[in-house]
Amino acid sequence: MLKANIAMIKTLTQSQSEALAAIHTLLDQDSKKDLPLLTITIDLLCSIPGIGILTAATIIGEVGDFSAFAKPEKLTAYFGIDPSVKQSGQFEGTKNKMSKRGSRILRRVIFTTALANVRKKRNGEKCNPVLYDYYHKKCINKPKMVALGAVMHKLIFIIFAVIRDKKPFVFRTPEEHAKMLKEKPMKPAV
Repeated sequence: MLKANIAMIKTLTQSQSEALAAIHTLLDQDSKKDLPLLTITIDLLCSIPGIGILTAATIIGEVGDFSAFAKPEKLTAYFGIDPSVKQSGQFEGTKNKMSKRGSRILRRVIFTTALANVRKKRNGEKCNPVLYDYYHKKCINKPKMVALGAVMHKLIFIIFAVIRDKKPFVFRTPEEHAKMLKEKPMKPAV
């Protein structure tokens, strides 16, 4: 049984290497184009902590065209981590769970990305200090998996913003972000 498990691990490792090689080939072909859209999108996603080239390629492969999602809430529903609705007549349930109606693969990818963001490195440095602190504040009142679901939700909003704005991810505390938005000039109403 041990030999069978070792053989399976070797096969999976080989498959992963082949997939990464295919991704790199696609990126090389795309970078030679006049408008390397795939390469730019992969680079933007890889700027987010916890997302590597394989994760970014999986997200792009599952989501496809990000412009199909007008709001981050729609992308959240596509990932399948939006709250389910329990109601009948006048009754509205309050103990709602994740709907899980979206892509199972995307849910797994965002789950592992969330885990990577709420941990510390071996040297004690936080991988993503903002999400690390957010997660631990949520853990005070909520179960750990609920807090991790909230981190997953935030990550999807980050992914949406990075792709929409076409700017790489930058660490900002909520206070820095609020200050930046205050200083931003308001657009005139049309």
